[in-house]
Amino acid sequence: MTSPSYPLELSKVRDFLINILPTAGQIIRRYYHAEMIPQKKKGTIDFVTVADLKADEFLRDQLHRQFPDIPVLTEETAPSDLDQYIKHELLFIVDPLDGTANFARGDANYSISVGLSWKGQSILGVLFVPVSSRMFWAQADRDGAYWNGRRIHVSTVSNLYEAVVCTDWSHILSTRDSTTNFLKKVFGHVRQIKILGSAATNLSLLALGAIDIYSHVHLMPWDTAAAVLIAQKAGATVSDSKGYAWNVFTPDILAANSVLHRKMLKFLSGKRTSK
Repeated sequence: MTSPSYPLELSKVRDFLINILPTAGQIIRRYYHAEMIPQKKKGTIDFVTVADLKADEFLRDQLHRQFPDIPVLTEETAPSDLDQYIKHELLFIVDPLDGTANFARGDANYSISVGLSWKGQSILGVLFVPVSSRMFWAQADRDGAYWNGRRIHVSTVSNLYEAVVCTDWSHILSTRDSTTNFLKKVFGHVRQIKILGSAATNLSLLALGAIDIYSHVHLMPWDTAAAVLIAQKAGATVSDSKGYAWNVFTPDILAANSVLHRKMLKFLSGKRTSK
């Protein structure tokens, strides 16, 4: 089977992103542990800090300079209707600070995420965790996912009762009943449940094998565009919560190694098994 021919050299784009993300991390860390971080509301419970905005501005400027013909979708500049971006074949998708609520409280579980999508599928993902200087990346035309140059793999856990499951609360309050129902279904059938507050970072933990299953009911493209490819290239099966194909505009997600993914889909459909 012939590999697809991508419209630009992914390794060069990857190297460029690996080069600039630590600088974005330095911008963000200037505000980390600050007593007062300037912030403003952008929803009922969601908010943005000056660190998000400064990192967003830096990344947009760098991407526009280097790749002027590729549109850039970022969390902080996105319109409420993403239809115009769905139509673009090639698209940079940026979250300058995934886990803003964690960051604002001095919690280190946050990251910077840049994905490149082609026809709705992630073809390049680079994710940087500023506090630990962890750099994750994967690209569609190369085997494997990498953490600071070392190849990584999802866990080999195969039993639900041994699985560490991670989810997060959506900023869309109307979807939270779905998360509560998910938790009610699984809490007595898995080893541990974590809610860590950063979808992108948590998917990188899945790629590392630090968690076994990640599920979320409502995400945005910037939460997943980079991290899902990293998880997939580390061996994860990724779909929506019903098992249908995932793309960067799919809001819900289920990700795990192939065995746990299959078992969790059966479990959630009512065919309960812990084996």
